[in-house]
Amino acid sequence: MNHNRIVRSLQILNHIALIMGLIYVFITSEYYWLLYSLLTYTVIGILGVNVGYHRLLSHHSFKTYTIIEKILSFIGVLTTIGSPMAWVAVHRQHHRAAETTNDPHSPYIAGKFNTWIGRWNVTHLEPKLIRDMLGNKYQKFLHKYYLGIIVSVVALLVAINPLFAIFLYSIPACLCLHSTSAIIVIAHYHGYKTYKLNDESRNSWIAHLMSLGEGWHNNHHAKPYQWKQGEQWWEIDPPSWIIRLIKK
Repeated sequence: MNHNRIVRSLQILNHIALIMGLIYVFITSEYYWLLYSLLTYTVIGILGVNVGYHRLLSHHSFKTYTIIEKILSFIGVLTTIGSPMAWVAVHRQHHRAAETTNDPHSPYIAGKFNTWIGRWNVTHLEPKLIRDMLGNKYQKFLHKYYLGIIVSVVALLVAINPLFAIFLYSIPACLCLHSTSAIIVIAHYHGYKTYKLNDESRNSWIAHLMSLGEGWHNNHHAKPYQWKQGEQWWEIDPPSWIIRLIKK
């Protein structure tokens, strides 16, 4: 089955579970479950997506220990935005061709709605985009068994408590999807430009809050090799605090 189709199918199921979870808390008034979801989202969003998938694997903006890279990659799988290899390929192509017809998810080309929900153009992605990952057995394992890993984790959560699957996996995964969508849509429309580039990347405080620290997008497009994206005193950068602790 096509990897992108697997990811989108899981995301649809997760949104169904999100609705079920909201109905449950409204009926039972057990609103603390939503707090658990937010806390889980914060952890997997910052570690899996912002630090792992983005600043480490996509841009090699810092070096860390192998075990930490593997843990971050595994956490990234649980965010359900794609395997590390697939996500990195899409992101690198985005940087290569931002705001052109070869950009997998430019809201100016595909439209805001299609871009937000993940109807991306991934047909033109080339293996050479991830040549540094193709020889990594662990990354190949995560990609090949992506669905099996997620199903296994969900099955374990259900065995412990069915509510765990909804509030510790499905809802946080939905939030991760929408936080990344905030970057590729909002941060290309809203905000200010510190650097004049050949794209519409912007520093957006709205996208920054939604993505837990990735909103200084214009800074990032100007200097993708830097692990710290905040440059001004007000450009707070939580993922960089984690990186400072784990980088070599």
